[in-house]
Amino acid sequence: MKKILHVAETIKGGVATVIRTISTSPEDDAANYELVYLVPQDQEKELHGIAAQQIRTFARTGRNVPSLLRFAWRLAQVMIKEKPDVVHLHSTFSGVIGRCVCVLLRPWRKPKIVYCPHAFSFLMESSPIKQKVYAWIERVLQKVTDVIICVSQYELDKAASFGIERKRMRLIYNGIHRRDEAAKIANPEPIHLLFVGRLDYQKGFDVLLKAYARVQRNDLKLTVVGSAVNEGVVECPPMDGVEYLPWVTPGEVHALYQQADALIVPSRWEGFAMVPLEGMAMGLPVIASDCTSLPELVSNEVSGYVFPTGDHQALADVLAKIQKPRLLDLGNEGRSIVRERFSAALMIRQTYDLYRAPTY
Repeated sequence: MKKILHVAETIKGGVATVIRTISTSPEDDAANYELVYLVPQDQEKELHGIAAQQIRTFARTGRNVPSLLRFAWRLAQVMIKEKPDVVHLHSTFSGVIGRCVCVLLRPWRKPKIVYCPHAFSFLMESSPIKQKVYAWIERVLQKVTDVIICVSQYELDKAASFGIERKRMRLIYNGIHRRDEAAKIANPEPIHLLFVGRLDYQKGFDVLLKAYARVQRNDLKLTVVGSAVNEGVVECPPMDGVEYLPWVTPGEVHALYQQADALIVPSRWEGFAMVPLEGMAMGLPVIASDCTSLPELVSNEVSGYVFPTGDHQALADVLAKIQKPRLLDLGNEGRSIVRERFSAALMIRQTYDLYRAPTY
């Protein structure tokens, strides 16, 4: 039996969804794996459906030095006690700290290291110097990494251009479990728009607010679900027709998807976002920026609308023209695309194939 240790420095948002999804091993192989998790203590509830005895935690008060040191120390403790065969590191900070810890423990433990950045740091909008530093760190640490999971073709190709070896990378699209939901029906109520995600620069929250403020329609309603994770308090100005909700349970998000007419994803960069996948699986058309990997999922006038990244006026123009009948058609097409190309079963099978594969 292989023991898999999933490690995350923070799991709010899409990372938690990915971890929950791949926590179900392939049906014909389930008895061959034991899963353990290391996550922040205050985010343990994000792993709902996973037995408490499988979860290890550390105290996190934010992205600060004391919290990162506690994370590193706790990871070392868990690795020594649990003796995992595979350590699966999720996101950049887990990838950097986790691989350093694994190297320090190599005289005693030598697990296979699987790393999924969920969007490399050098894909962020930042200064060229920062990008070079981030890329240098990844190039160095790839030498102690058995396999790097890229969640989009864009991410894989871009990483290769920054010097990450293609032989170490594998493309595994995020997938989602199929839902047999009743088709949405047009009604005379206002068009209900939905945003789900962190309220930060990466997710384009500022772009959404600027765009919505420019639209002169009284038949639009916007629900914003989420909170800041890395940037402290974010201003959520009161606006007509806008409702702000904090992070809610998956069941509550599911209900919001059912009530909405369109999902807005104005991100500036992504690995491969789970939110548009979830929305499309529910028959929601997606209004998305053309950043990084999103065009691999959302096609303009096919499964939604696509606008230039960071262009709030272009987003406002889309919001000014949308109508319910057309949104229904786009949503139905998006649902079909998700079922054909982005299934959870495929994602799970490909991930566990990596766990079994030989190391470098």
